[in-house]
Amino acid sequence: MGVLDFHRELDLKAVADLLESTDVVSEVNYSPAENHWLQTRFKIDSESKYVAFYRSGTCAIVGCNSIQKLNELSERIIDSMSPVIRKNPTLEVKNLVCVGEINQNLNLERIAIEAGLEQIEYEPEQFPGLIYRAINSQAVYLIFASGKVVITGTSTIDGAEQLFRDLIGELSEWGILD
Repeated sequence: MGVLDFHRELDLKAVADLLESTDVVSEVNYSPAENHWLQTRFKIDSESKYVAFYRSGTCAIVGCNSIQKLNELSERIIDSMSPVIRKNPTLEVKNLVCVGEINQNLNLERIAIEAGLEQIEYEPEQFPGLIYRAINSQAVYLIFASGKVVITGTSTIDGAEQLFRDLIGELSEWGILD
């Protein structure tokens, strides 16, 4: 997720009216009785991405599958908002969701025991994966028996790659990997 900060309070009704008049927004939904934010969908390539605008002057951008797409969408948002921008908006990556693959099936019960119950949430009746919160990290791993790993809670690709290497190291130490 990226957060674009316009450095000023936004009149969401005026922003909704502005965005409805553009050809880059496929959906605008402003219902102040239901939500305190403006919901939009911006067109990018053949897809549309969810962007939520807040009165505080920020917007949350979700659904981009690369930093390049996030930057492209941010530029599209900035162009659309140019009539109300006073100073250059700033973009901050808040949370990446990255997927890795361990090329073997994993025994989630064994991982839960090795990692320790205070770092693990594992209820296979409710969710097919194991949720692992490493001690020295804000990151959260979703580990699946198929060997797929989802990492959240980092803001850089390098950070996610390091977290994945750290997980591989821990799984090796615990004797989980072949």
